[in-house]
Amino acid sequence: MRLSDQNKVSLVAGLCLVGLVIVLKNLLLIPSDILSRDVLVYIIIYWAFTVIPGRRGEKGSKYDHPLYWSLLIILITLVIITMYLI
Repeated sequence: MRLSDQNKVSLVAGLCLVGLVIVLKNLLLIPSDILSRDVLVYIIIYWAFTVIPGRRGEKGSKYDHPLYWSLLIILITLVIITMYLI
């Protein structure tokens, strides 16, 4: 069974969201009330990354590859964690 490109990006987004919540709650000890408020915004952000790659642009574009979107999702996850550290 092969996953479609959109499913690959969705899987990465889901794993990053779960990982983000685990890191913020258990490692950085962010209070639950702040985390529950912010997680709603993060769900919307990650959801957008699962929809945007499905709307394909030009064929052969660098934006047409799931690796590009996956790396972008991972980078955004790291930036969010860094924002809590500052």
